[in-house]
Amino acid sequence: MKIGFIGAGRVGSVSAYTIIHHLNVDEIVLVDINERLAEGEALDLLHASYALKKPIKVVGGSDYSLLDGSDLIVVSAGVARKPGMTRLDLLHRNAEIMREISKKLKNYVENSLILVVTNPVDLMTYLIWKETGISRKRIFGMGGLLDTARLWSLMGRVGESFVMGEHGETMFIVKGDKKFQEGVRKAGMEVISRKGATIYGPATCIYRMIRAVVEDLKEILPASVILQGEYGLRELAIGVPIILGRGGVEKIIEIDGIGEELRRSAEILRQKLKEIGY
Repeated sequence: MKIGFIGAGRVGSVSAYTIIHHLNVDEIVLVDINERLAEGEALDLLHASYALKKPIKVVGGSDYSLLDGSDLIVVSAGVARKPGMTRLDLLHRNAEIMREISKKLKNYVENSLILVVTNPVDLMTYLIWKETGISRKRIFGMGGLLDTARLWSLMGRVGESFVMGEHGETMFIVKGDKKFQEGVRKAGMEVISRKGATIYGPATCIYRMIRAVVEDLKEILPASVILQGEYGLRELAIGVPIILGRGGVEKIIEIDGIGEELRRSAEILRQKLKEIGY
């Protein structure tokens, strides 16, 4: 199996490093506008794979043709949040970047799944879906799983609670105590304000979603996906529970009783989609 990364920064490279440790894949590709960075990270990861006695092919560069034949492509490129910024503050700049990426990517995604990480992830997932024209089953965004991990950390235990909605200020807790909701919303900035970026949490959640695909786990995970009638919503991406496996989004799970909260979250995303021309 071949896994591609667009974005060889800290999140992309740590995700690739985690995959080398824990999954059996044949090839990892890192593509970045900074060609030397992508090449350097690839060489470092290659050495790591041999140190683990799990040698695989690892290549890096700026040419999108390197991604050809990838089973799954992770998109983490773009501008990251700084202290005091919301994810929606990144919208216009990252929308420009994602449009450029989509133009290059669409030539190499005939059979690939796409995992979107770039924020604001719900909006970027929708944008890449529209611009590449791939099936909605083959694209999903990483947000809800990270929010859920942060919720569990506040609770002090892993539980049945999870987070749905926008990966942002309107996310909400399902099957859990709402008193943690504001803490979950602020959790990412708590890290950014101290060390400048979130890395290990996102990278680990990326790994978990890739594992669900590589090992065909049919795992129930919260993810940002394109809705076309589910929950009474259409033409947007938002965080809901899905079954994730080798085929990508194998099922969208609809939960009773959360429609109003999800619609409030969706309305924010609709307004922002209009701002970038959708």
